[in-house]
Amino acid sequence: MPLHILQVAPYFPPTWAFGGIPRVVDGLSRALVELGETVSVLTTDVLGPDRRVMLPQVRDHHGVMVGTARNLSNRLANSHQLFLPTNAGSVLQALLASRAPVDVVHLHGHRHLLNNVALRWAQARGIPVVLTANGTLRRHERKVGVKLLWDGLIAGHIPGAVQCCVAVSAADAADHHHAGISPERVVRIPNGLDLAEFAPLPERGVFRAAHGLGDGPLVAYLGQVSPRKGVDLLVRAFAGGGPHGSQLVVAGNDMGGMERARQEASDAVRFVGLLPGRQRLELLADADVLVYATTAEVFGLVPFEGLLCGPPVVVADDCGCGEIISEAGAGLLVRYGDVDALRARISTLLADRVAARAMVRRGRSYIERHLGFPTVAQQHRALYARLVDTASRGQGKVESSHA
Repeated sequence: MPLHILQVAPYFPPTWAFGGIPRVVDGLSRALVELGETVSVLTTDVLGPDRRVMLPQVRDHHGVMVGTARNLSNRLANSHQLFLPTNAGSVLQALLASRAPVDVVHLHGHRHLLNNVALRWAQARGIPVVLTANGTLRRHERKVGVKLLWDGLIAGHIPGAVQCCVAVSAADAADHHHAGISPERVVRIPNGLDLAEFAPLPERGVFRAAHGLGDGPLVAYLGQVSPRKGVDLLVRAFAGGGPHGSQLVVAGNDMGGMERARQEASDAVRFVGLLPGRQRLELLADADVLVYATTAEVFGLVPFEGLLCGPPVVVADDCGCGEIISEAGAGLLVRYGDVDALRARISTLLADRVAARAMVRRGRSYIERHLGFPTVAQQHRALYARLVDTASRGQGKVESSHA
């Protein structure tokens, strides 16, 4: 019998402006369906600063049934990531009304009220729950005091109440340890990528032509522009002009770091905002180097997407992203905040294209072997089966076997 997995995330396609979690939940859910499992998703209607998701409350998404709860305030959801679903209980009931009983609940992200709703619902029915915080477990970057208060009143009990936590890297596993979660309750499974999205790739030159960038060397940053991402430091590395006459394109939505980045920018820097759909791949296909030198990044999908599109990568050495890039031999590492070293790494990759292409080949091979969604979904399915088996024997929380 197939398992029925309820995935819970505050954002889901067509919402893309909140980092990697929507992409991860989407890809994992569809890959599980391909494996023969039944998947439902509970999410909210957040979309953009002035828009909500205007789709049926319950809909079919590539074989995944999606239930969308309405946020009390779209502004709070977008500006502060404060998700206040007003009808999550009734949406959950409608979502599951004609489906087989749920076997496992999988929570994605931390500190959002959908988790509270889903956890209470699962506990009342004896259904095992797994949490993938995906970098949101640690209190960092902004509103640390608010997060501390929120944890004390609303969300702090959730990591300890679930049967298992998924860490997406060794750095993420360390965050769980620092949060007081025993290693026996933490399973390592990386995030996945939809390899089919990168075949075929966009033709080179499309993004350059659309933005009038010419034929010179192109360096790219793709992702949210928040203080932790270090975009202001990257922009500073282009003061007085880019290495080897390169231009820097910063693509992403403002999450509190745009003003400072713009203040640091020279004429060699272009800001293009959030790139939807294929446009982000067009940028990556045209880039000669991709920089993602963020701090406290437990995984980071963007460098791996970049490697699949062609450019070599520079990432920070203090996070899960750097850990995996180093293991794969797929890029150069730099200490977060060292602007001179960052500029030097970019210069190295622009100057030595033979070494750069070798890094990309190693990166692609690593991704194909370890990070494709079919592989990652199989690891999740094995974890879910263990959770269900443990729950059926009344043994409570699962022990890690590093699925």
